Amino acid sequence: MSNKSVTMEQLTQIKKKLDVAIKSRAILEEDFKGQSSLLITFINKLSLVSKGMDLELDNRLAQLRSLFKKSAPISDIEQKMAVIAKLLQQQSSTNAKNIHQMHEQFNSAGKNLQNTKGLPDDLRRDLRALLNKTKSTKDALVQYIPLLSQLLEFYDNALKAKSSLPNSTINQTDNAVIDAKVIEKISLCLNDLNLSASHTKELLAIKNKLISSQSNGNALEHFIEIFDVIIADLKEERDSAQSFLSTLSDALSGVQDAVTNTLSTCKDAHNANEKINSKLQKQLSNMTITVENSFSLEQIKIDISDKLSQISNTLEQKIKLENKGQQALSLQLKEMASKVEYLETQSKTYEKKLAEQKQKSYQDALTKLNNRLSFDEYFAKAMVRFHHQPFKMALAVIDIDDFKKINDNYGHTAGDKTLQVIANTLYTNVHEDVFVARYGGEEFVLIYLDIDKEKLVKELNQLNKKVANLPFKFKNNKVSITLSIGVSHTLTTDNIHTVFERADEAMYQAKSQGKNQVIYLS
Repeated sequence: MSNKSVTMEQLTQIKKKLDVAIKSRAILEEDFKGQSSLLITFINKLSLVSKGMDLELDNRLAQLRSLFKKSAPISDIEQKMAVIAKLLQQQSSTNAKNIHQMHEQFNSAGKNLQNTKGLPDDLRRDLRALLNKTKSTKDALVQYIPLLSQLLEFYDNALKAKSSLPNSTINQTDNAVIDAKVIEKISLCLNDLNLSASHTKELLAIKNKLISSQSNGNALEHFIEIFDVIIADLKEERDSAQSFLSTLSDALSGVQDAVTNTLSTCKDAHNANEKINSKLQKQLSNMTITVENSFSLEQIKIDISDKLSQISNTLEQKIKLENKGQQALSLQLKEMASKVEYLETQSKTYEKKLAEQKQKSYQDALTKLNNRLSFDEYFAKAMVRFHHQPFKMALAVIDIDDFKKINDNYGHTAGDKTLQVIANTLYTNVHEDVFVARYGGEEFVLIYLDIDKEKLVKELNQLNKKVANLPFKFKNNKVSITLSIGVSHTLTTDNIHTVFERADEAMYQAKSQGKNQVIYLS
């Protein structure tokens, strides 16, 4: 075989090895690109889940997403992730301060009760034992919930002990008939509470007992029961939030470590690859110099053969190094993908829970209609669209006639049931595009789109007639319930306040002109 053939064969082998190296490098870059895309998707979902907990954390996560999308330098990404980790540590510090404050307030309240004269011996002993449990701070706020409940119970027992004393002013106060207006206000406040389904059921049962209370003493017991239910619901929410924050902090730290290791591996592989490329470049340059400085063909053949052997060895080192780096990076990417997949599962769970919480915040607890907050937001957005491009939009304000008499004559339970039935009647007897909300108390609001005056007034009269024909029966007495409705179309000169005031004025005109009617003001 001629020297030329040997040289050509060696060049062919070198070309094949180069092709393998280039292909391996392309595969590695494609894998890294895919994992980077997966990480960006995860950070997007993580941002959605943690949105609203801390404004700065939201902003930092948004900046991190931007850095990944722009393929920013590794140092910038590591710096941003370090800031995010620090923010999570600050959240932990804030939580510690809140725990300390709760600890101080709890012990202060307990000591004040201890200093009260006339406490029964067993109560004083139990209170002392409770305060001994709280000499040192707890690890989490939720651990104070059962202690607070017990402390409230001690306060209740202390008040009862005081009321049993002869000629006691407190005793006279406890036995006094409680003000019905106070019960009514508290009942309305309870209607606006959004608790879980099980706790809402408990709360309604206690509210019914509260309404039927005849003395301050009984009412106080029911107040404490209400506090216990609210605290229990709060504890569930805090437990859930604490679990989420803990999982988020641990998972983000894990992802940060995985990303740092992955980026470090890529950097090391890149540096090693650059060194080998530099070595190859130097060997090729040496081969060129050898050819130029050689005096005979035989010497050129010997030198080129030797140089080609060196280049071949270097390429083998390059391929081995890239394979080793690719395997290491592949393992790290798989580990990171596993963590991202786990966090995606967690984020979906909390994303669903946050959506449910948001839905609850826009829903009236008693009637399940949209509440005042939902109405304000919907109407404000509708007004923006209206002023951008005017269209027919009308607002109706509805008030139940003589609703106070129902509460006075048949009790607040009957009043609540009335609100629920009328709310359901309004919702099921309007078109799907009509926005229905409970504005507060016995008032409801409707927002109509793309409807003229005549058709609108006709539909509202039919709605009023439908309510009047409902078969209400309280204490074996049939009761006819009617509505006073005021309505007005939005004008180009209106804002959210003026159009509401006009519809509200129309409703009061309907009241003053005999009730049970619809008044339209333009």
